[in-house]
Amino acid sequence: MMNMAAMLPGSDKATKSESRFSDKAYGILLDRLVRLHYQPLQPLNERELTLELEIGLAPIREALRRLEGEHLVVIYPRRGIFSADIGLRDQQSIKEVRLEIEGLAAALAAMRAAPQERQALVRLADRLAMERDISAQIAGDAEVHRQIYRMARNDYLLAMLTQNFNLALRLWYFCNQSAPSPTPEAVDHRLLALAILGGDSEAARAQMREHVAHDSDRVRDLLFKSSV
Repeated sequence: MMNMAAMLPGSDKATKSESRFSDKAYGILLDRLVRLHYQPLQPLNERELTLELEIGLAPIREALRRLEGEHLVVIYPRRGIFSADIGLRDQQSIKEVRLEIEGLAAALAAMRAAPQERQALVRLADRLAMERDISAQIAGDAEVHRQIYRMARNDYLLAMLTQNFNLALRLWYFCNQSAPSPTPEAVDHRLLALAILGGDSEAARAQMREHVAHDSDRVRDLLFKSSV
């Protein structure tokens, strides 16, 4: 027979269950927000989300609060909850942060990665340089960054990297939706991967900063084009 006391609010079992459902809701909503399933400034109804995701109201609210802290959702008292807007100012702020932390992550990866991780990164960069499908390019670029984050071996930095990369990735999806390029340029991380392979931390830092600056400026130009 089920121990009902174990499921009372405040019990360890109930708390762990709610946390698990909150994490599930967070993961689903994060993916939808980044990929523009919810358009900028689209209202998000908590009760509709509970029915759609089959997750309780409390975990949904907790997930939305986390996403608000990550600048993907805005919550206005007595007005509602909305997918965050996208603008040129956001792009510049994200660029300024990413130039520093992504460069640091690449430098740390060059110092700390295991040999098999370095070799896997080189293979991924080689494949991505040949890719011409824009959706595959975005996915491949994301995997390169995430591999480097793991190779940096710094959990505190990882949280910052992931949050800011999600915001940058959302900008890319928005640009691809608003002003898709008929001939996307190659995404070439091969020099970065070779710097990490060779353990050259300063070259890795410089290559990553160059990549972030270049891609951020492309996003800025596309955002400007879509706004005029």
